Parts: sequence; C-alpha cells; structure tokens
Amino acid sequence: DIATFKKDNGLDRLVMVWCGSTEVYRQQTEVHSSLEKFEKGLDESDPNILPSMIYAYCAIKEGIPYCNGAPNLSADFPAMVELARKTGAPIGGKDFKTGQTLMKTILAPGFKSRLLGMRGWYSTNILGNRDGEVLDAPENFKTKEESKLGVLHKILEPDLYPSLYGEVDHVVRINYYPPRGDNKEGWDAIDIFGWMGYPMQIKIDFLCRDSILAAPIVLDLALFMDLAARAGESGVQEWLSFYLKAPQSAVDGVPAEQDLFIQQTKLKNTLREWMGEHPVTHSEVG
Repeated sequence: DIATFKKDNGLDRLVMVWCGSTEVYRQQTEVHSSLEKFEKGLDESDPNILPSMIYAYCAIKEGIPYCNGAPNLSADFPAMVELARKTGAPIGGKDFKTGQTLMKTILAPGFKSRLLGMRGWYSTNILGNRDGEVLDAPENFKTKEESKLGVLHKILEPDLYPSLYGEVDHVVRINYYPPRGDNKEGWDAIDIFGWMGYPMQIKIDFLCRDSILAAPIVLDLALFMDLAARAGESGVQEWLSFYLKAPQSAVDGVPAEQDLFIQQTKLKNTLREWMGEHPVTHSEVG
C-alpha cells in the first residue's frame, strides 16, 4: 500500500502520522522488548500487537518517519526504537497536545516558576465527535487517561518540591455528549495555595474545536519529521515534544520534558543549529 501510494502520487518522500481513534489500553509486554520478539509476535498474531503498531512497523521498516497522534502504545517501545535506528527513520512521542492538556502545559510551569503550591486539579471534558464516542469505552479512556495524567507530575516534579506538589489530587474525566459534536469543552477547577498556605482557586472553561486545533499540528509534524529525515536524523526526535502530550525521551533513563516553554526553546534551538546558527540561551553572561 505504501509503495503503491508513493508511485501513484509521484512522490519522492513520505511521512506517516497516525490520526486514527484511540485504541484500547496496552502496557508494554515481552513482545515489545526487542525487534526480534516483535517480528515473531507479528508472525504469531500476538494479541498485544495493535493495529497502529502494524502501521508503525510498516512505515519505519521502509525508513518512513512516523508519529502517533493518539495516546495508545504505537511506536514508543524498545522494538520500534531499535527498528528506527536500524532503518534511519525519525520517530517520536504520541498524542496531539491540543485542548485541556495544552492549557496545563501553559499554566503548570507558571505555577511552578512562582512556587505556588497545588492541592488538586480537576479536569472534565465534554465532546460529541467520534473521538468522544470511542473514549466513552472504559478500555479506550484508560489509554487517554494515562497520557493526560502524566503531564502535571513531570512538570511539577513533586519529588523535588514535596511541600508544594507532593499531594496533588489530579482527576481527569471525559464525557461523550453527541449534541456538542466537534466543539469540545474542557472545564478545569484548580486549587492552589500561596504565601502562608493561603488557598486560592482558578476556574477555566475552554470552548474549542478539536479538529481546528489538531490540523496544524499534523501539518507541522509532517513537515518537521520530513526535515529530520532530510537532515539525516533517525530514532526519537524529542525536539518535537512541543506538539505532543506524551513526548518520547531521546535518552534512556531521562524523562522527556513536559514544560511547553522549554519544549519550544528546544524546538527553536534544534532548527537554529541545523541552520548553522548558535542556540539562544537567554544568558547575559559573556
């Protein structure tokens, strides 16, 4: 299919961006641990290999850059990383950062920079499109929940700031409401505290269009993934974490950055270095 599409459309290069519905929740298992075991699992129709993983395998096998717009396990496991390094294909991260999580990655770094403590963050969404219908199923919602919940923990670093963020109640809900269609609405109730532990609250009601927010991300990722391939880059492209809820770390054992502003700096500096320019550090020393 990939070869036919390329030939029929007279294309020189391809990029694959998964925009399918959220798949059921899967954790990494033995079949995901190495390329040899994954290919054996393909031959044996292992139930832990989901459809998006097969698409990812086919693309990466052909050296085609691959990015996952959904939160399910797809190319973010050792077997795919091994294959990407072998074939020279750029990969990286999953789940487009569009509505409510975009707000979290904008606000949470601000709270942390001013050392405002947090008691809890309650988030609920109502949407009526196909995405909402799929996420109404518990197994599919679990996949999305894992992606959404991980953001605050990584930004706030409760291990470093236990008195401020050590006991945050982070709750995420998604409700399917057909009349809303593609007009997603995200409600957030944030309980913070400041000097002398004084409690405060922030409320957000974000009325947005899911597809309008996601479409530019698809285009940017396609262009930048192609650029990475043309620049001779392969494997995980963490500099594209700016666009994703669950970025993939390029260094084993080091968590991927979730702060939106650091992610943007990383993206811009990567492009600057490829252009032969110096990275911008904003330092006034020297």
